Amino acid sequence: MLNWIGNEVAAQARQALKEEGGKDCYHARCPQCGRKQVRENLSENGCFVCGWKGTEEDIELAVVKFQSACSKAEHSNSGYKTNCPQCGAPVVTEEFLKNGCWRCSYKN
Repeated sequence: MLNWIGNEVAAQARQALKEEGGKDCYHARCPQCGRKQVRENLSENGCFVCGWKGTEEDIELAVVKFQSACSKAEHSNSGYKTNCPQCGAPVVTEEFLKNGCWRCSYKN
């Protein structure tokens, strides 16, 4: 029962964050290493992982870069690997598009 209540609270918090435009004001990503950290600590002390020190503007630019990278990844439906439609062999998608299947030489 207690776990269910915790899940409900987390779901409501996610929903509220989504309604506000999805901006997380508590956390930020380090512009250098990309690790998620508490925004206030990152601004004042720098990154505890890689040692980066910068300004709040640098952090905001990192947010924009991260969001654009995520949107590009969402538009790319193909994963790292795919299966050849002819023989079913697992192939690296990028290599498959360039060279075709390594096993049966099928080319799209």
